[in-house]
Amino acid sequence: MVAVAAIALVSCARPGSGGSNLKAEDLYAAGPTVSDVRTLLGDQNWWQGPPSFELRPLDAASIPETQNFSVSQRFIRLGTAEEFFVRYTLYDKVTSATKFMTDLKAAYGATTPLQKVGDDTLYLSGSSGGGAPYVSRTIVRLGQVIVHIIWARKDGQPTVPQLQKNAAKVMEGLKKVVDGKVHVKPAKADPKLLPNPGLDITYLGSAQLPIEAWVVMTHSAVPGTLVDALHQLGINEFAYGDYALNNDTHMEVRTALFTFPSPATATQWVTLFGPGKPDASGIDWAYISIPGGVEGSGEYNYYLAAGTHGVMMVCASTIEGEAASRACEKPMERVAIGWMTALGG
Repeated sequence: MVAVAAIALVSCARPGSGGSNLKAEDLYAAGPTVSDVRTLLGDQNWWQGPPSFELRPLDAASIPETQNFSVSQRFIRLGTAEEFFVRYTLYDKVTSATKFMTDLKAAYGATTPLQKVGDDTLYLSGSSGGGAPYVSRTIVRLGQVIVHIIWARKDGQPTVPQLQKNAAKVMEGLKKVVDGKVHVKPAKADPKLLPNPGLDITYLGSAQLPIEAWVVMTHSAVPGTLVDALHQLGINEFAYGDYALNNDTHMEVRTALFTFPSPATATQWVTLFGPGKPDASGIDWAYISIPGGVEGSGEYNYYLAAGTHGVMMVCASTIEGEAASRACEKPMERVAIGWMTALGG
């Protein structure tokens, strides 16, 4: 969480602007895989979390008009507080992205380094509290796209050659997408397995993800145990959906759906992982503090079972370290009930 909190330059999306034809799914396809990160950082204990498809209306009130949309991906290193975070932001035109870099360099009194990646590059280092206090930021421009790479470490600041190596790998996928050389898109979730369309949430994006990403989503203290248990049930992936909460677009809603061998197993899963006790509608929900997070930070978690399906929903602030708004409560309950009904619960 330190890595994401270190970014003061948040970006999101707006529909319909000129320039590049890139879409959010293209930037998601451009991102590094967990295998890339493990090889790059030299440890098999790196796990990926669920992506954020940062399109309007999510956080629309605070996003500059020059920014079209962003897609971000977070990785954590098990057994540490270390994180590796990548965000791609598409600007409306090259001059807007160039101005962003120019203004950033002016603010930090920086110049373009010799170890440049892409069209322009900036390397920054800093510190924060927690178990990974050494935070490095690499900002790269490629045409209309600005890439933020945040690496929070426990053992000291990395060298610029290492940051250059990281950036080169991250930009490798982006260059292929920009050049039109990537034609295989990551699998989206089946729309039938996502929440029913309604008035409470707006769809941003979806994906089929490995179960490790769900474990990261739960902030679990025993991630390996959870993954082993799910593998034993023959479950290797889940349907993931990303949404904006309509009555407070500063809140992001993330959903996960699993298909279990039997209704009894789905119910047992909810009983085991649900944060409280099911209410009159059969929804187990509560506001929870985030383990290891900033003091006062928290999110709403919802669990339900519907036939062989087990569902988790999270409503949280778009900014790490902020508490989720109570505006989550009633809309999320309605979404949960509607989704349960649609799934046959």
